[in-house]
Amino acid sequence: MICVICKTGECFPGTTHFTQMLKEKLVVVKNVKANICQNCGEAYFDSDTVKYIQTKTNEAISNQEDVELFNV
Repeated sequence: MICVICKTGECFPGTTHFTQMLKEKLVVVKNVKANICQNCGEAYFDSDTVKYIQTKTNEAISNQEDVELFNV
């Protein structure tokens, strides 16, 4: 797969960290499987991974901590 962002790099399986600010809370999901562009580093997640990230992000909304860390 060629990266749709840089249009030159090829994407290979690997792991990355997903980070998002959400309602004044930092949510980090570590060691997420993704296809990662070898040129620009853009990460592409499959549908199961996106569902997992969405579940963990929703959990973080209900917690009272400023930072939520989840590890896959």
